[in-house]
Amino acid sequence: MKSTKRIALIFLLFLAVAMIPLATYAQPTPSPITSVTGVQRVLDNIVRWAQIIFFILAALFIIFAAFQYLTAGGDDEKVKKAKNMLIYAIVAIAVALVAGGVRTLVETFLISGN
Repeated sequence: MKSTKRIALIFLLFLAVAMIPLATYAQPTPSPITSVTGVQRVLDNIVRWAQIIFFILAALFIIFAAFQYLTAGGDDEKVKKAKNMLIYAIVAIAVALVAGGVRTLVETFLISGN
């Protein structure tokens, strides 16, 4: 149990270090919202950042699942847990890809007017 807590702590520390570059984007800037296209631009940026964070987290969960699988030592319960974590991470990536595709489809239909 101690090693699981240590792994979780290392994972959270790695995640915190990975988020440090995002602090540079926290600087105050003039509001880009001056029209409808400004709102669309802001929403596009939010969706893009959400997808990037989603993919990073999914990749980290895949790495963590692989680590759990390799350190399972033949314990069926740990192997099952690692496989489930891997399946959930792959499903999360698929959902993120589909969400980006749905956004593009909706935008295409709205612009074309069909």
